[in-house]
Amino acid sequence: MKLRLLIALLTAGTIASSSVSAAQHSQSANSELVLLLQQLQAEVRQLRGEIETQQYRLQKLEKEQLDRYRDMDRRLSSLVLQQADPLAAPAPVVADQVTSNPVVAETASPSVALGENRAASETNAPVSSSAAATQPVETTVAGSPVEAEAPVAPAEPTVSDRVAYQQAFTLVRERKFDESVQAFEQFIQTYPSSDNLANAYYWIGEVKLAQQQLDSAKAAFETVVSQFVGHRKRPDALYKLGVVQDRLGDSAAQQSSFKQLLDEYPKSSAAGLARNYKPRS
Repeated sequence: MKLRLLIALLTAGTIASSSVSAAQHSQSANSELVLLLQQLQAEVRQLRGEIETQQYRLQKLEKEQLDRYRDMDRRLSSLVLQQADPLAAPAPVVADQVTSNPVVAETASPSVALGENRAASETNAPVSSSAAATQPVETTVAGSPVEAEAPVAPAEPTVSDRVAYQQAFTLVRERKFDESVQAFEQFIQTYPSSDNLANAYYWIGEVKLAQQQLDSAKAAFETVVSQFVGHRKRPDALYKLGVVQDRLGDSAAQQSSFKQLLDEYPKSSAAGLARNYKPRS
C-alpha cells in the first residue's frame, strides 16, 4: 500500500515538473517572437521614411524640370513677339542643350547673313575657302573683260555639323527666324547623318509654330516623331504636335498624340504639360 502511494507521488511530481518546464519554454518563445516583431516594425517604419523622402525628391525634380520646359517655351514665344514689335523690350535669350560648343560667329553665307546687320556680319565674318574658290574671276584680254571659268567647289562640307548647327541655332537666339529656318533646312541637306538632325527638324517646327505657320510646324514635328524614335526630342515633338493639331481644329488627332506621349513617356516634362493642357478646339 505504501509502495503504491509512493509511486503515485513520484508520478504527480514528474507531471508537475514537466508542466512548469513547458510553460517556461513557451513563455521564452513568445518573448522572442515579440522582440522579432518589434524589430520588423521598426525596420518597416524606417523604410517607409526613406520611401517618402525619395518620393518628395522625385516630385521636386519633376516640378523643376517642368518649370524649365515651360520657361523655355515662353521665351521662344516671347522672341517671336519681339520680332513682330521692334519697340518692345528685348526678350531673354533661349539656349539649346544639345551642344557644348561655344557660339560660332556667323559666316557671310546669304542664307544666314541677312537683315539690317548684313554689312557688319560680312565685314567681321571669315570667308570660307570654298566660297572664295567659287567666285568668278575677271581677266582682261585686248581691253575686254573676260570671265574665267570658276573652279569646281570641294565636295566635302567646309565646317563640322556641330558648328553648322550652332550657327543655325544662333539665328534663333538673335530673332532672325526666317534665316534660321533656311539655315536649319540647309543643315538637314548638308548633314543628313548628323546627331543634331532631329534637333534641326524640331526647331524648324518651333519657329513655324511661333509664326503661326501651323501646317509647316506640323510637318516638322511629325518628322521628329516618325523618324527619330529614340531621340530625346521626341516627347517634346509629340507634345508640340498635339498643340498644333489642336490649333488646326483636329481634336481627335491632338488627343491621339497626347495619349501616345503619356503612354510612351509618362514621366517626361512634356507629359506633364500634356496633362495640364487645355484644348482650344
